[in-house]
Amino acid sequence: MSLSTQLVTFAPPATKIRVAILSSALCDALGGPAEFSPRFSFDFVSSMIPNENFGLGKGVWTDDTSMTLALARSLATFGGEGGFDEGDQLHAYHRWFRTGELSAINRCFDIGNTTRTALSCYHPPTSNNQPEMKAQAASKALKRIAKELRGASLGGNGSLMRVLPIGLAYYQRSPEEVRELARRSSAVTHPNAVCQEACAVWSEAVARVVRSASEGTNMTKLDVLHHFASYPYQTEALRKALTASEPSATADEAHYAKHHPLLRLTGFLNLTPESPAAQTDVAARIISLLPQSKALPSSGYVVHTLVAALYAFLVTETFEDGAMLVVNMGSDADTVAAVYGGLAGAWYGTDQAEFWTERVCGWRDDLVKRNVVEEVAEELVTFATKSS
Repeated sequence: MSLSTQLVTFAPPATKIRVAILSSALCDALGGPAEFSPRFSFDFVSSMIPNENFGLGKGVWTDDTSMTLALARSLATFGGEGGFDEGDQLHAYHRWFRTGELSAINRCFDIGNTTRTALSCYHPPTSNNQPEMKAQAASKALKRIAKELRGASLGGNGSLMRVLPIGLAYYQRSPEEVRELARRSSAVTHPNAVCQEACAVWSEAVARVVRSASEGTNMTKLDVLHHFASYPYQTEALRKALTASEPSATADEAHYAKHHPLLRLTGFLNLTPESPAAQTDVAARIISLLPQSKALPSSGYVVHTLVAALYAFLVTETFEDGAMLVVNMGSDADTVAAVYGGLAGAWYGTDQAEFWTERVCGWRDDLVKRNVVEEVAEELVTFATKSS
């Protein structure tokens, strides 16, 4: 099926928000066991299995979901204008880091280096009943983070992995507002220019999907690709990775098939039947869509994460297939999967059986603390739709 014939699934914003948050958590937990493993070096993952990297049982989500939920709750509950406050977000992340709030196992067991460094800059007052002192401590930390963590080498995916709530919460805002809020959200821990721009372009895509689905506009996957291909990038790394060698003013699938780096990846597909992953018909079908890691890295570098997640979304036709494809990329599989899951959940999300297949329902049933994920998602729904 071509990109131009794959249409967004229509559903109300509330449904899209609920499914997107839950889908991101599902993919995170599904991909956790494959994290750190080289591509094609492990058995095909299609169900929730224990995460031996951290000695955890099946269905446990990681830092990706914890920080996504922390951001979502901050947006939904902060009393200031528009729900957005960098200091409150920093405090929410710090509570997860230090006390395990919004962790699947009540403690922080996995955290990126840049995120850890950023959160270690923050020293909140001992009592939560000191809002002025908390705001002052956050302001001081944010200034230090902006100064010390913006270097070119600090381009990890720690802000992209959690940015989903921005596009969901502000889907009714202008593209310029969504971009700016996404940039500011990234800068709380990742002020690096590439990280900020990755969050901006991704959040705008999510917002456009939710808005299109709620308005009944026939948005296609080709439109999604064109969004990324035509975005006015200010960073060379994202421009090189996401724009065509010959730009196009319109969404032209034939043009992109010839000139866009993502669609040209089909020349690097893994077709080796001896791959240990290719054990079943499902595995063989999914793995056949997966390029070698040199052609499509899935590392913790923010550009690699964004490109790999977008690739999985574009080359598959269902949420289920895309999720299995992305988790079997290995490397930073949980984070790439969480990023994919948010966009794909917004795209395919519905209450109907077409989304909730037997396999996806199995993932949902195995998700640890699903009630917490759904509770925070409902808070975001209330915030995002209160003025609609």
